[in-house]
Parts: sequence; C-alpha cells; structure tokens
Amino acid sequence: MLKEILLTVVLATLIQGTAQSQNRFYKPTALTLSDLSGFKNPGSNWKIVGSVSGGFDDTTLKTEKGSGVLVDEYDPKKKYTGDVNLSTTFEHGDIFVSLDFMMPKGSNSGIYLQGRYEIQLFDSWNVNPPHSVDCGSIYQRWDDAKPEGKQGYEGHPPRVNASRAPNLWQHLDIEFKAPRFDPSGKKISPAQFVSVSLNGIVIHENVVLTGPTRASAFNDEKATGPLYIQGDHGPVAFRNISYSILDDFHINFTELNYEYFEGNFNDFTKVQQSDFVRKGKADAIDIKLADNPSKLCLIFTGKVNFKETTDYQFIVKKIGKAKLAIDGEEVIRTRELFDDYEVTKKLPAGDHTITFSYLKDFSWAPTGAGLYIGKLNARPQAMHTAASLPPLPPTPLIEVEPGREPERVRSFMEHHGKKKTHIISVGDPSGVHYAYDLDQAGLIQVWKGEFLNATDMWYERGEPQIAKPMGSPLVLSGIAPLALLATSNSTLPDTLDNIKDLVYKGYTLDAKHDPVFEYKYKDISFTDSFKPSADGKGLTRTIVVTGKPTGSSLVLRLGDGSIIKTVSENLYAVDDQRYYISFPVTGKSKPAVVAAGKQQALTWDAGANGSSTLVYTLYW
Repeated sequence: MLKEILLTVVLATLIQGTAQSQNRFYKPTALTLSDLSGFKNPGSNWKIVGSVSGGFDDTTLKTEKGSGVLVDEYDPKKKYTGDVNLSTTFEHGDIFVSLDFMMPKGSNSGIYLQGRYEIQLFDSWNVNPPHSVDCGSIYQRWDDAKPEGKQGYEGHPPRVNASRAPNLWQHLDIEFKAPRFDPSGKKISPAQFVSVSLNGIVIHENVVLTGPTRASAFNDEKATGPLYIQGDHGPVAFRNISYSILDDFHINFTELNYEYFEGNFNDFTKVQQSDFVRKGKADAIDIKLADNPSKLCLIFTGKVNFKETTDYQFIVKKIGKAKLAIDGEEVIRTRELFDDYEVTKKLPAGDHTITFSYLKDFSWAPTGAGLYIGKLNARPQAMHTAASLPPLPPTPLIEVEPGREPERVRSFMEHHGKKKTHIISVGDPSGVHYAYDLDQAGLIQVWKGEFLNATDMWYERGEPQIAKPMGSPLVLSGIAPLALLATSNSTLPDTLDNIKDLVYKGYTLDAKHDPVFEYKYKDISFTDSFKPSADGKGLTRTIVVTGKPTGSSLVLRLGDGSIIKTVSENLYAVDDQRYYISFPVTGKSKPAVVAAGKQQALTWDAGANGSSTLVYTLYW
C-alpha cells in the first residue's frame, strides 16, 4: 500500500544552516579503555575487560579478561546511590560523541552531556511506541514541587524505536551544543542536542534544553562539564568511545565585492564582458543581488582571515552551476545542477582571497546558492544570506506500508556500497520486514517498525529506483545459503562456487500470502521462505532442499561474521554480538562454527538424505 506524506523538514542538504549535520569535519579522540585513567575516581563497580556477551534473556553480562571494553558490574545494593556513577577527566562544551553500548535484559543506564543532560540507555527491545523513558530518549526534567504525576516534564521520546535486543552491541552518535553565557554569567542561549542517532537512525534533531534533566550530576548550568555515565541503575558496557570537542568558530568576509552579468549562460566560458551589468559591495554571498533569477552570473570576491594554520572545509550548495577559487586556485567547479560539492584544504593563518561564482540559465527550478566554510572540529559557517539559499518545497515521502497481509515491492537497493538490482522487500503487518536478493538467494537486511521508503522510486522521474528501509536495518551478508563441499571438512567458500549455476524459478504465495522463493542449483532444488517468529521478535527462515549431488557434501549457511559464540544450547551470538540466531532444539545435528576466509560462519550439514529442512530464527 502506497502512502504519500508531505515532510515539513526535508532536503536538509539545501537548507540554510544544516551543513554541519551533513558534512561533519571532526577528528575524533579515542577515550582510552586500556585502563580507567580517563575517569575521575572510578568506583569498584567499573572494570576494563576484553569482551562482554550474553543472550537476549540474560539479565547479566558475561565478561572475559582483556582491554577495550568498559563494564559496570552493577551492584543492586548501590541502586540510586549516585556514588558509583562515572565522570570523565576531560570537560567539554560543544562536542560530538560516538560510542557502542550493550545492556542486558531489563537494564537501565544513561549518558549525560556536561554531567547535566541525559540521553537514556534502556532495554527497550520491541517497545512501540517509545516513550521518554525508553532507549535514546532525552530524559525528563523533574520538579518535586509539582503535583503527583506531573513532576516529570520536557522529556523527549525518540522519533522511532531503533533499539536492538538485550546483550547486542548498539551504536550511538550525539552532537551537542553547550549553553552560552555573557560575561556576567547570565545564560544567553540554551543547551541543545543538535543530533542524536541510534543504530544509524536519527532520533532527535535540534532539541532545546531549558535546564538539567533528572538525576544529573549538577543542578546548575555551566559552559563546560564532563561526560557522566550512570552506574547505579543497572549493568551496562561501552566500547569504541570517541569524541571531538568542537570549537566555537566564526568568520566573515571582509572587502567583499560582486560583479553581476546577465544572459543565457550554461557554462562559465560563455560569460563575456559585454554581458556585464554592474558591480558593488556586499556583506555576504547573496544571489538576490541578481535582477533576473533565470539568466544570471554572479561573481563574489572577498577576503577571509583564518586565525590558525589547519585544515579547512569548503562546501558549495546550489541549484545551477558554481565554482570556487582560493587565492586564485580553482578548487571546485561543479558539473551537475543539484549536487553538493566539498573540498578540504590546509591553509596557513592569515588573510586569504575567496572567489565564489554562480550561474543559472533556466527557470524550471528555484534559484539558490551558498558557501559554507568549516574548520577541523568546528561546525561549518554560512558565508551567504539566508535568502541566497532558500529551502526547496517539501518533498513527499512516499511510504509503502503493509495492509492486512504481507506487502511485496521489487526495487534496487544499496547493499555494502553497491546497487543491487534484483531485490524484493517484504513487509509484514506485524512490523517485521526483510529485503532479499533474488539473484543470490541471499537475505541482505532485516528491520522492524515502519516498512519502506519508496520516494526515490516514484517521486518525479524516480530515476534511482532505490528503496530504503524505514526502520533501523540489520545489514547481513546476502550470501547464498548453501555450499557444496568436496568433503564435510573442506573449507567453506565465500560464495557459491559458480553463481551462474543458481537459477531463480520464481516464487509462490503460501496460505498467508508470504512468498516462497524457488531455486535450482546444479542437481539441487530448494525453497526459501521467511515469516515473523511466533513471539513476534524475530524473523524465521525455512529452507527446504531436495536432491543431493553425488560426491559432494551439502552445507547450509545460517549466518556469518567476525566472531560467532554459542550462548546456549540453541542460541548463537553472531558477528561479535551484532545479532542472534536461534536453532530449534531437536535430536538432529546441531550447527557448527567454521572458518570462512577471514571470518566465521554458522553452518548446518544437510545430511545424506535426498531431502532436508532447515528452520532457524534471527533476532536483533
């Protein structure tokens, strides 16, 4: 079912002031996790270990010796005491933070920017809709003086629930803008979460904070403060913690002049002196200085003073064509009419001459152009007026959603940096969805929540023909599920030995209208099908194989990744705790973890019979 929604904030790459979220120019500093030296007076509950693991029903974390992982060995006797929370030795104002975290079933923690403003960490697996206490939320402020039930206020739930299952690694990115104060200490602008992403999905943008959230380390507001992690609510682990402390970067043009030419210019070589109309001074790049928005060329030349020698970033956004020169050297010349361009250049401190040129010779699209300049570890600054780069009209989000039965959509889809051309996406009314490569018989990604963004398939010309998951996808290898080995001990190949021998025979629909994909591979016939698991938390795959070539051992591949661990008799944690595979407990043979190139694979021997059936479930 197609559903068209007008977005109120879209095309962010063309909207004034949004360059920082699209073109981050940050060099991260890794927080040392070989010891606890990066933290102030850590309590005995905080440990450095080599790895953590567990299953989705486990309420604790299993640890192994080593380094690289920070873990809270939570003591229930210390619940809500506060003295086992953890602060970094460094303090920050504006900052970008990136980290992985893991928490067991039912656990609760949080990370506070400046020790004051909390992003909640919580076991929110399959919660729908999420609330302001769920994972990724900006936690409530609190006032005990308010009436019962109304003490909590200004909490912000995530836009969608992008949480993973307990004891899986999850990824969090936070961009934070600190409050500003005048020389007397009076707050003149509030703290702000510029962007928060959970497992690759933006869940907050530009959320203003009027004050510290509940259970913060400090009740006041300051220009700086530490990162602060809750350790008194439940067990939690962290790894790959990095941060970029951001400079408060401001620059302006000096001696900015412009020249205006009018005519039908489709290239800068077409602009002649005879087309000259006027020249003058400007405070910033402003396309509105042109009289004719469809037949113009504007050339701006001015000086910018850079305070330090470092790398600088230049971002050109426009509808039309543009070029940029720095000290007489052309560094950007655009060819496409809509694409953004950026370049990084190391410049010495001092004055530099910037020349920005723009032309447009058509009336069928809005006129707009702008230039952003950024410094390493600073947000890019607009060198143009707001009117020079106006927002485009809203683009419709064309969403496909299942009705009373599964919805099927054929499309292209990006997978590991490549455009796959034979993809079918299947959306289930339960909210468990998947995308399948018909050319490879490979599962490429699974997700939950809303189904499919088909805007690039249907809006205007729909040239990209790319569909995108609406939820946070778990991206899988997409490798065909079967392999023929000379012996059961032979090395597992990365893919089928000859993909040309794999013949797709189409699909049929079962009684519930789920597709059953049919294939033939050499002397083998097999079907492949998927359904939401009985508990509604995962996706169950069924592969039925008929026939077995003489002289070969048939092995079915369930999953692959860097590390595969056995969690329990029927549960495996795949790709270093990125997702789970549950294999039914039966009297038949169990899966085996084998080497597959530089990785590991979970495989099942199909046996010597002419027919075999494999059923397993993915949880994430």
